[in-house]
Amino acid sequence: MSRDESESKKGWSAPRETQFTRMQKKTQDDMAKFADQKRERSLDKVRHTISEENLEHFEKISMYDSVCEIYNHKAFMRKLESELKRAKRYKRPVSLLVLEVDDLEAYVKQYGTLIVNEVLKSLVGIVQKAIRDVDVPGRLQDNRLAVIFPETYSSRAIVVGERIREMLRGKAVSKDLKHLRLTVSVGIVSFPTHGRDEHDLIKMAFQFMLAAQEQGGDAVNNG
Repeated sequence: MSRDESESKKGWSAPRETQFTRMQKKTQDDMAKFADQKRERSLDKVRHTISEENLEHFEKISMYDSVCEIYNHKAFMRKLESELKRAKRYKRPVSLLVLEVDDLEAYVKQYGTLIVNEVLKSLVGIVQKAIRDVDVPGRLQDNRLAVIFPETYSSRAIVVGERIREMLRGKAVSKDLKHLRLTVSVGIVSFPTHGRDEHDLIKMAFQFMLAAQEQGGDAVNNG
């Protein structure tokens, strides 16, 4: 006895595929495929919107300091590393300037922690006026700023450091603190004189800056 005859005697038989059932199945498959394509198009639209409208914003958040609106520490160090590679390849100089406001902790005790942001914003404005478009400012540790000078010997960086120092002394921190005049200590180094990589240069620039502070501040130190 065949399987079909056995199943027929049991009172049921397997459904037989007809042209109608095939059309019905194809319609269901087409509808599911259309739904998947529609969902994918919607996702692509969302991805496109994010990449076009928000990519610049996300990039800015990851690379720039929220207070100073210049390169943050990580982005600045990458830029310094890149400039040093180029300098080594073409045998060109690079200078680095690091600066910090003198006695900032004393001002914090007197005026509160919010003064730090006001001081940094004021200092960044002065730095940006003193440097060239090709120079690269950034925020390093805590309240220390830095500038990369591509294709520049330390002699020119010293001139810029002195200019920043003089400009800061003659400028009020803000409209609410017109009476307050600040000074800054500056350390300046150059490649290859003071170091061969970004870490050595940063370390040496900090040492020069701290030496200027220990000598009373309001000074530019090149070693």
